Amino acid sequence: MEIRQQEAVLVSQFVDVWEGRLTLAAEQIRSLFGFLGQDERERAQTFKLPQMRDRYIAVRGMLRQTLAGYLDVAPESLRFEVNEYGKPSLLCGSLHFNLSHSADVLMIAVANFADIGIDVETIKMRPSLDSLAERCFSANELTGWRQLPQDQKLQCFYRLWTKKEAFVKAVGRGIALGLELCEFELEVGGQLLAIPPDYGPVLAWQVTELAVSPEIGGALVTKRCPFGLSRRNIVIS
Repeated sequence: MEIRQQEAVLVSQFVDVWEGRLTLAAEQIRSLFGFLGQDERERAQTFKLPQMRDRYIAVRGMLRQTLAGYLDVAPESLRFEVNEYGKPSLLCGSLHFNLSHSADVLMIAVANFADIGIDVETIKMRPSLDSLAERCFSANELTGWRQLPQDQKLQCFYRLWTKKEAFVKAVGRGIALGLELCEFELEVGGQLLAIPPDYGPVLAWQVTELAVSPEIGGALVTKRCPFGLSRRNIVIS
């Protein structure tokens, strides 16, 4: 009986990945503005460019709407805190989240267990791609990446980049941890090979690749445990 109860608890864990678009109609922006806390409303008014202001409102408003739906509270009533490295969390502590946005895409990961990170990136050629790889890849990753055929390098670069960003966000450190210290297998579906010892063995962590479109890729990092993963679309209420 005890084993069955433990299994039931484990299976009840979930991660929902929500996807939304940041280009919204004026009435949707007005609706989302109503979900913001007072400090967020004041910050929104400091943006000089309307496009940047609306983007900020969209991100914060959709985050609040999404989280409030789980907790059955008014979006504007949610209270957040950030750790010393800037990772946000809910004061209530009963729900965990992480978010990322790139171009027009917003992704929010919501879970009922801690230590989750998500990253989404637009896949585009950069003139500084090689120098970025030198700074952010481990020696093994850099060697392997440079040996790839030219037509595979761009996809592989962003596959590694999103996983690294998602991991350092999952542990709450951000890029201050050192992206080059988080080493991954290069191939599609590749998992962790090395991390700083403070964060346990690599097998304690799980990486899930998130396909968004041919031009946008993402990654989710969680503690390795049984959970149900769902992909959902954000609809402005």
